[in-house]
Amino acid sequence: MRGIRLSHAFADTSGLTFDRNFMVTTLEGKFITARKYPQMLLFTPAMLNNGLYLRAPNGESASVLYQDFGQKQSPTEVWGNHFHALIAPDAINTWLSTFFDEPVQLRWLSPELSRRVKKHHEVPLSFADGYPFLLINEASVQELQRRCPASIKLEQFRGNLIITGAKPFEEDTWQRVQIGEIIFTLDKPCSRCILTTVSPEKGIKHPNAEPLATLQTFRMDDSGDVDFGQNLLIENTGVIRVGDTLTVLETKSAKQYPLREREVPVAQTTQVSPSKISLMFEETEYEGNTEHVILEQLEYHGLSIPYSCRAGICGRCRISLIEGEVTPLKQSAIKENGDILACSCIPKSAIKLAFMKNQN
Repeated sequence: MRGIRLSHAFADTSGLTFDRNFMVTTLEGKFITARKYPQMLLFTPAMLNNGLYLRAPNGESASVLYQDFGQKQSPTEVWGNHFHALIAPDAINTWLSTFFDEPVQLRWLSPELSRRVKKHHEVPLSFADGYPFLLINEASVQELQRRCPASIKLEQFRGNLIITGAKPFEEDTWQRVQIGEIIFTLDKPCSRCILTTVSPEKGIKHPNAEPLATLQTFRMDDSGDVDFGQNLLIENTGVIRVGDTLTVLETKSAKQYPLREREVPVAQTTQVSPSKISLMFEETEYEGNTEHVILEQLEYHGLSIPYSCRAGICGRCRISLIEGEVTPLKQSAIKENGDILACSCIPKSAIKLAFMKNQN
C-alpha cells in the first residue's frame, strides 16, 4: 500500500519497526501485492498504538487491533517461502475483499517472527520480498529520469532508506556503510518488477512500462534481472534519523550492465468486442478470453504459475504454447521454440498450454 514517510525509526534486524508487518493474502495464505492489484497503492495505512488503520481509495476506512487477530498461526507464503502468521477478524477481511476480485485476508506477523529465508536463515524477516532494507539513491533516480521519457517519482521504487548527496549509481560500489551509528552491509542489487511502473497517485501501470523499459536499456544483466537500488542487511540495531550522515566503510567492484536497445512494444490492433475462448492448461480446460494476459487468467482459475516481474523480463512465467495463437505485448514474449511468457501474451484463439518439460 502507500508508503509512510518517517522522520526517524528504530532499525532492527528484521527491518524498520512496523515495516511490512502486515500483508494481504488469499484465503490460502499466498501473498497479494500491487504487482497484480496496482490500486492497492491508493490505500493509506497508519500505525495506531494498538493496531492498524486503513483508508481505502473510496474514502472508507477500517481499523484492526492487534488483540483482534486470531491466535492460531496459519500457513502463509511469500515467493514460495512458507511460514506462519495470524489472520485478522472476519469483519476486516470482508471489508477488504470488496476492493478485490477475490476473497482476501489481512495477516499480521505477530510479535514473534517465524519467517526465515534460505540465504540468510539467521535473519528473522517480515513480509518483505527477501531483504529487510532497500536503499535508493536520489541521484540515481534523477539519472534515470534524465534517460526516461516518462515522469517518475522516487516513491515508485519502494525504498525504505533514501540517501542524497552521492553520485548516480555510486551505491553499486558500496559494500558496508554507516548511517548514524548503525552499520549496514549491501548484499546485492535489487532486481525490479512491474511495480516500479505503477503511479503512486493513480494506482495504474504506465502504458509503456516506464521506467522499467528504460532501466532495461542500461541496468539489465545477462540473466535478465533489471537492477535498481541495493538490498541491505543490518549489523547492529538502533535509531536512524532523517539528516544522518552516511559514511562508506568498505567498497567493492560495481556490477557491470551492457547497454541494450530499447525494446519497442508490439503494436496492438483494437478488438471491438473481446470474446470467450477455450483455455486448456495441463490437460484441463478453462474458460478464457481474448482480453486479459494468460497469467492473470490462469490465476483467476486458482492456478499457481511461477512469476516475478510480471513485465516480460525475468522469464519465470515461461510456458509452452502447444496449440493456438496469442498476441504478444512485446516481441520477446514469444520465444524461437514457441514458448511464451504468460505475463505478456493475450490469447488470440483457443489455446493449449503446458509447463515446459524442463521446468520444475
